[in-house]
Amino acid sequence: MTLEIVPPFANISQEQAIKYLWENGHEPTFPAKKKIYYTVLRPVLPVFLRRLLQKKMNSKVIAKDCFIDDGLVKIVFQDGMNSAALSRLYPGGNTSAVVLTHDVETRSGFRFIPRVIDLENRYNFKSSWNIVPYKYPIDPAIIQAIRENGHEVGIHGYNHDGRMYLSKKIFDKRAPLINQALDKYGAVGFRSPMVHRNLAWLQMLNIEYDSSCFDYDPYQPFPGGTGSIWPFVAGKFVELPYTLPQDHTLFYVLKKRDISLWKKKTDWICEHGGVVLSLTHPDYLQERNHLGLYEEFLQYLSGLKNSWRCLPKELAAWWKRN
Repeated sequence: MTLEIVPPFANISQEQAIKYLWENGHEPTFPAKKKIYYTVLRPVLPVFLRRLLQKKMNSKVIAKDCFIDDGLVKIVFQDGMNSAALSRLYPGGNTSAVVLTHDVETRSGFRFIPRVIDLENRYNFKSSWNIVPYKYPIDPAIIQAIRENGHEVGIHGYNHDGRMYLSKKIFDKRAPLINQALDKYGAVGFRSPMVHRNLAWLQMLNIEYDSSCFDYDPYQPFPGGTGSIWPFVAGKFVELPYTLPQDHTLFYVLKKRDISLWKKKTDWICEHGGVVLSLTHPDYLQERNHLGLYEEFLQYLSGLKNSWRCLPKELAAWWKRN
């Protein structure tokens, strides 16, 4: 299957942009070592051993200062992207956007959702909550609270076992069940667990957007990255790459005790007219002082000028329409 990828801007070199978007992680395949890990080791390893293994695997990664890959940004701006063009990317003359997303991996994290919603409401932010439909009990009251507060429900894979992309046969078996969950919870967005991804296979899902890609993140099982700090159309849906390091990466892999990386990357994205799209987990926000650091981040975002605060479904609809 040939997947049509429409890059973010019509006025840049189509050949260069498509090359960047296509070659940087759209259809990664599982190497033998990863297949063994997800089929044999991961199901029996306790969480603390998984984290130790991840730490060892990530020890060889040399992180860029603020998770920046300039590739596609250089392509866009070398063709003269100016302030007038940037002002047309988002409604209301805004020159950047802020999108908050959460992946809810455990029952404990699911129960913590209302606490985070209360915090975000305090700063007038709405976010999406990507739930795992076939892993833990889904309390209808919490789903209702998400909706009543103006937030969004998304779907986060099938059961978060890391096996969905091991083969097309497995994916084809799970896709109809994921579509049932999308319909049941009124969701239009999807993110794959562990941000495994194959945008061609994902065309089977009844979604308006996917958010399994990222601009640059060397710490994921399929590191790669699109190099894009903007959405782009990928076949039938809009792809929304996340653009900030995940909270797990920040707090557990890099062992940061502050949010300076988030702030620095946010400033850089806004300077280039991109989308600040965060990926955090209520599972981790309830640990240590992480919720306090997340509140500090919300305070920082509140001070941004000319930035559109929106839900991912709103951004996807705007991007496809314009």
